[in-house]
Amino acid sequence: MPNIAIAIIVITYAALLAYYCILEKQNNFNRATLLKVIVSAYASGLCVYAAVCLNNIVFYIFALGMIFAVPADFFLQYIKIDLPKYRAGILFFGLMHICLLVSFFWLYPVTIYELFIFAVFIGILLAFQIFGKWKIGKEKAQLTVYTVLVVLMAAKAVSLLFTIPSTPTFIAMVALGGLFFFISDLFLGIWAYQKEKFVFLALNRVIYFAGQLFLAFYLVMLL
Repeated sequence: MPNIAIAIIVITYAALLAYYCILEKQNNFNRATLLKVIVSAYASGLCVYAAVCLNNIVFYIFALGMIFAVPADFFLQYIKIDLPKYRAGILFFGLMHICLLVSFFWLYPVTIYELFIFAVFIGILLAFQIFGKWKIGKEKAQLTVYTVLVVLMAAKAVSLLFTIPSTPTFIAMVALGGLFFFISDLFLGIWAYQKEKFVFLALNRVIYFAGQLFLAFYLVMLL
């Protein structure tokens, strides 16, 4: 894909994300929710386009995972006000990570690297939960399953930096995407279960959506 096209994609995405964060700051729930879904669909649509161009089943599975992120982002907007919808969001994100993991392990075999990174990431997450005294409610069991999936996805993505020779650009994109997804969940946990300050929500949203775009560029860079 030409550099000018990539620049336009990134600038448009950043502008939409910035406006979305402004709406969140203003507590404009309905408009923020709509724009959040638009930003999410932007990243997933880009990924679907790349998957269609590449025309490979393993990339279609990856793109399906990105599609699941769109309803997940909608339902997760209700994290504080509607537990059933929040649980639906967790479910769709779980389906997302299952698809990404199937795509990853289809292409890249299991190595010791992702197992080590998985253990490190789990340790970091537990430290945040324990020292931050996160107060997780009835969704704890479902969140535990989701946590295993997202940490494994992030660990596998980051591990590719150590297993793919010369680290081509598309591998750097997916590694950053996985890492950003993990970091964004840390800030979401702080905001949701420890300190409900806008700065943590903003960090979550910016890092998360940057991660989503990196994941989409994993396929775009193969075009």
